[in-house]
Amino acid sequence: MFARAIRGLKQQVSTQVLSVATVALALFCLAGALLVLENAGALVRRWSAPARVTVFLADNAPAEQVDALRAVLASLPEVEDARHITASEARASLARGDRTLGAAPVELFPATIELRLLPAAATEARVRLVAERVRRLPMVVEVETYRGFTERLRTLLGGGRTAAAAMAFAVLVCVFAVVSNTVRMSLAARTREIEVLRLVGATRSYVRAPFLLEGAMLGGFGAAVALALLAVLYLASRASFEASLGAVLGIQPVFLSAWLLGAFLLGGSGVGVVGSAVALRKGLRS
Repeated sequence: MFARAIRGLKQQVSTQVLSVATVALALFCLAGALLVLENAGALVRRWSAPARVTVFLADNAPAEQVDALRAVLASLPEVEDARHITASEARASLARGDRTLGAAPVELFPATIELRLLPAAATEARVRLVAERVRRLPMVVEVETYRGFTERLRTLLGGGRTAAAAMAFAVLVCVFAVVSNTVRMSLAARTREIEVLRLVGATRSYVRAPFLLEGAMLGGFGAAVALALLAVLYLASRASFEASLGAVLGIQPVFLSAWLLGAFLLGGSGVGVVGSAVALRKGLRS
């Protein structure tokens, strides 16, 4: 059966290559959307739990009061570490690899106290209470708990999942149509072979099997090519992402998980089988 399917693919190499390329292009768009959602989900998980609080200090805040505030905050049970970041240190941190920021006046960068929280001890209610109390101090300009940022991310992630679902439907329809038409052309080119098989008493499943396998290979090859292209693009852009946004967002870019890769390949093959089955149902009636 496998040999017959390979022989059928070889009979129309140009058509099969064009079909695989079309399927790969469609699935590449879907895989790219899934990769974006995968990293967006990691970002939401990273920022959803109270893990960091930034206390923005006034420009004229006395050093003694700042040190006292840092010590008090560091003594809280949910705080793992409290670090005072001066304006010059903030500029140096943000200006890594960027000469424009490095040449900016130090007054543009606020001094802060960065709190790293213990996820097991910090609750959202407790963090909100501490933030409200610290805001009342005259040396404090603002306290950022990053909750609004997280909520916006969750909203965007939900919209992204809806858009990805709609894209998945459109892509699967496209793959289905490409494989179905390709198998239909293969049927037309092998009409004599099918007639001979029927004359010698071949069963319906024996006739259909290589075409179903052909559809599975078209969908599977297309999915594999799409994932390979996405992996190349991911590896090429990963270093620049880590240098520019990774440190700021606190995450490292991730590729699609193993189970998602397997599901993607099986899904491509499955849609290929379905498209081939529909083409066979219409093409073998005569």
